[in-house]
Amino acid sequence: MAVTMRSTMRYFILWLFTVPLGLIYVFLNYPPGQVNWINIVVFTVFGFLTVYYPIFRNGTPVFLVLWVTVPVFLMHGIFIEMIVMQIAILANIFSLSNKLPSLQRFFINSTLFFFLSIIAAIAFGLAGGEIGSIDFWPVFIAVFCYQVVHTVFNDFVLKLLAVYKGVDSRFFSKGLLLDYAMVLVVLPLSLTLYYLLQFVGVGAFLLLGIPFFFISLVIRLYNNSEKINEKLKQAGDIGHGLSVLLTEKNVIDQFVLNVSDMFDVEYMYLFDHQDGWLELLRSFEHDKFIEIDFADLTAGQGIAGMVLAQNKPLIYSERKEWESISKDYSPDGMQSVLCVPISRNQEIEAVLFMASDQKSYFDEYQLKILDLLCSYFTVSIEKARYMEEAVTKNERCALTKLYNYRFLEEQLVYEMDRLKNKEIDSLSVVMLDIDHFKQVNDRYGHQSGNDILYMFARKLEAALPVGGTVGRFGGEEFVYILPDMTKADAVNFAEYLLDEIGGHDFTIIPDLVEDIQPLIVHITSSIGVSSAPGDTDEAMVLLRNADRALYLGAKQAGRNRVAEYVK
Repeated sequence: MAVTMRSTMRYFILWLFTVPLGLIYVFLNYPPGQVNWINIVVFTVFGFLTVYYPIFRNGTPVFLVLWVTVPVFLMHGIFIEMIVMQIAILANIFSLSNKLPSLQRFFINSTLFFFLSIIAAIAFGLAGGEIGSIDFWPVFIAVFCYQVVHTVFNDFVLKLLAVYKGVDSRFFSKGLLLDYAMVLVVLPLSLTLYYLLQFVGVGAFLLLGIPFFFISLVIRLYNNSEKINEKLKQAGDIGHGLSVLLTEKNVIDQFVLNVSDMFDVEYMYLFDHQDGWLELLRSFEHDKFIEIDFADLTAGQGIAGMVLAQNKPLIYSERKEWESISKDYSPDGMQSVLCVPISRNQEIEAVLFMASDQKSYFDEYQLKILDLLCSYFTVSIEKARYMEEAVTKNERCALTKLYNYRFLEEQLVYEMDRLKNKEIDSLSVVMLDIDHFKQVNDRYGHQSGNDILYMFARKLEAALPVGGTVGRFGGEEFVYILPDMTKADAVNFAEYLLDEIGGHDFTIIPDLVEDIQPLIVHITSSIGVSSAPGDTDEAMVLLRNADRALYLGAKQAGRNRVAEYVK
């Protein structure tokens, strides 16, 4: 904010010593002749409206204000033309959303067009033009030179300004060709208005000005329709992209990225709704995810809470409209706000909050686009949750929540391929079996046995080394797959597990005794270890070697011990 203020102040100082003083100088040295004030007022109104309602091409505004200012220049000279142009520039502050602050934008444009007026007037004079002349061809040639020089100098200065600000802007583009093509449009319009004013008077504005604005309005409506259709197509592409993602996290992240990019907003926050509370899920500011310490909101609390309570979107044009409502967190630059509920089956699932540094940034039509995007989002979230549940059921043991036998086999093959491709240097398998587990079931009941299996799994999960995998192989057997762990390290790890398991208190509530109350049970385990490439270079052989070490080396030797595979 401080940087923006300093920048605006620099442009203000430049403007102050250029435009006001320059206008005084021009007035004193090139005073206007007899002035028809009715014409001047109408010119000013038409100039203001031309800038306020520009024609858009591919989202870029095309200003045709020269069709008004050229006749002013031809009839009244450079000073009146400057005044009309400067007033028209004021419309630019109100009409367009722009990354620059309004005042800074005005100072830049005002200064630029002041010099454009002078340079174009010089070109007009050099081409033999005379103020008030009605001799067609000399006027035509002089005005053509006026408009070409005006357009060329304007583009040149804008390119230099883009280079100064470090913005990528090519000197030759389709947009540049369009600017020059507009000369061929504005030239006949401006000359027609000029000659009509000479012979018809103020009625010329009825003959040419009003039809011009009706045509501009039709073009704007068409462009708006095209813009909406393009946004709808873009929304469909985003929805398709979300639908192929298989995890809830990926869907959420991609949704935030796509929507923030589509609406080109600086701030986006996604809240999850649970039992009347809103919890912040994602914070996205200035093209990156950030972490914010944000307290949960209740219905009616803050802007997002109001959307939850009212179940309808809210739009604010500037900060002063919502600042008293906002809760806890609101960056200094934030101005326009759009906040919408995200619903599924008539229930609010989440709330989306978007904001821009610009005032009056959001339009009503964007709500329909956003509603469509939110529908895609909720469907994709539901699908991703279903897929995650299906994957979990397919890959996980329902009782222990660890990976199952099928996944362990696939993972072992994958890690062995990595070993063969020299992505890792070693691969170890540690297999565990709970000693005398049948006796636990017989004495305390199968439910108590299941409870011990679940607690045993949590113990193994807590001890899992980084990069490793642990799963239930079957029954009371469990397996670790440990990439980049040598046999010696794997044996040390197994010894650690042996001590941890043997010294742990497993608390159960037995269901085969009369006195049902918590009971502490101690268990032991036998462990087998095998490693590649020393023992084998085949995945399933490595697993069988660990199994062989477990039963022949540990179980038969008395249980509650670690045994490594020996060829």
